[in-house]
Amino acid sequence: MVRTISVAAKLALLSSLLLAASCSNVETPDLKADVEREKIIPPGWQPVPLRVGIAPMRAALELDERRYNVDDTKRWVLTPDEQRLNGPGGLNQQLIATLRDYHMFEYVATIDGASASTSREDLQNMALRQGLDVVVVPTVKRQDVGYVDSNAAYGWNMFVWWMVSPIFSWFIADEDFDANLHIDMRMYPTSRDAELLATRLQPPQTIVRSLDDWDHGFNLFAMFSTPGYMGEDNWKKVGGLLMPIAENEAKKSMLRFVTQDLSRKVAEESFREAVRRRVGLVIGVDGTGQPPVPLTRFASADAESLASQLLEAENDRVPEAALRTLLGPRATRRSVEQAADELATMARGNDDLFVVFTGVGMLDDTLRPTLVLAQPGGQKAETIALADLLDRLAVNKPRTITLLLDCSFAAPGDRRCATSAPQLEKLLATQPGKSLFLPLQAQMAQAGIGCVILSATDGMPGNPHGMKALEIEDLGHGLFSAFAVEALAGKADTSGDRQVTVEEFRKYVGDKVKRIAELEGESQRGYFSLSDSRKGYTLPAMRR
Repeated sequence: MVRTISVAAKLALLSSLLLAASCSNVETPDLKADVEREKIIPPGWQPVPLRVGIAPMRAALELDERRYNVDDTKRWVLTPDEQRLNGPGGLNQQLIATLRDYHMFEYVATIDGASASTSREDLQNMALRQGLDVVVVPTVKRQDVGYVDSNAAYGWNMFVWWMVSPIFSWFIADEDFDANLHIDMRMYPTSRDAELLATRLQPPQTIVRSLDDWDHGFNLFAMFSTPGYMGEDNWKKVGGLLMPIAENEAKKSMLRFVTQDLSRKVAEESFREAVRRRVGLVIGVDGTGQPPVPLTRFASADAESLASQLLEAENDRVPEAALRTLLGPRATRRSVEQAADELATMARGNDDLFVVFTGVGMLDDTLRPTLVLAQPGGQKAETIALADLLDRLAVNKPRTITLLLDCSFAAPGDRRCATSAPQLEKLLATQPGKSLFLPLQAQMAQAGIGCVILSATDGMPGNPHGMKALEIEDLGHGLFSAFAVEALAGKADTSGDRQVTVEEFRKYVGDKVKRIAELEGESQRGYFSLSDSRKGYTLPAMRR
């Protein structure tokens, strides 16, 4: 028995064939498969040891949309809006997700509070406060699609149109279109005004794909008029098909840059120096004269001058976002600990940390050198042991910790010392001839941190020359602080290289302090020490 197919069944079959044929010729990109096939990630890959902040994406198109974004042209600029750039699923989020998925960096984050209009300086400060090493600013430079030409399948299309059916000719991919998505990636350190690296994410060759008439919008006589008839909807359809491929290529380009170029660059000392942060905590507290704390006059002024020097130094300066300055009543124990915790997130293995204290020193109950902090009216002065402060600051093991101290710990009766005579006697009995700084140096050495100590006194109990930290009325400063500021401002630069090393600092300040103290009928000797690994270490020097 011969069965006939109904008209309805024939129409359904034809519709199915047309529907199947109308599927796009363009492939769906698969980043994971491409990365594996092209072996983009090296065997044994380890994340680049950087904490990276990705700024919101910007657009600065090289093709002028007013010139190209018109009908009857062969190129269409897909001007990106904010949603396309920075919205959920936008270009920026795609790049961040790719960096995270393939573990390109130790840490990748967006920059809190930033927008596409945030200035680069503000981006760097925001990222610095987050403890990030570098800022990456991505900018879309090209996002366009264009008609290339008819391809070799055009002849088949003509044959099918004339000899078979115009309908089936619409599914022959006989026209080539290209796509361009170029993204500039510029990297900046969070600690200085400099550009580290720049690259453009783009494929090695322009992306070209063959499309059929359905892919770029139906038109009865498309094969005779392409692309002249194409309007905005057609071009957007072409862009919708080709841009995912361009995005995939941009991601692969980014992975190649990190694994091939950047990973080698970060191993260089010049790069580590360029991203090195200088972080500073400055505390200045004058004694109120309420026993047992003596009265001082210039400690807060000393701290202010030294903080200005750190901020305004031409070389090795501390950025404002990385400096905490606590003066007078603001220097409570709670505020000091909070500032130390904030700075500890910024001071990591490649970074240098400066701790400046001007004011009154003393010994705690265990005879450790201790800083006298704010003394609320009528209450006992708050204190913090230097060792405890350093423990908080050294959580992430910075490369170097430099202590600059204008106070005294073992000179009862001195203006900048609140240690009692019985405490000193006990200290002399238990630690004769040993500097109070030795345990601090050992503490830093055990943590693997380079240590530099620049102190107004040598901290050695019983030494008649190295116990006092004088204040000089005519200078309006502590004696040590006055010449420390001069040294860092440039007067200690005997080599003329516009750098001030610890040795140059020691020579200038040590000589000045000794001579002026003797003119005052007093005796004062500074203490200058640095780890062997910090020979030639330079300080925040000169003035901008």
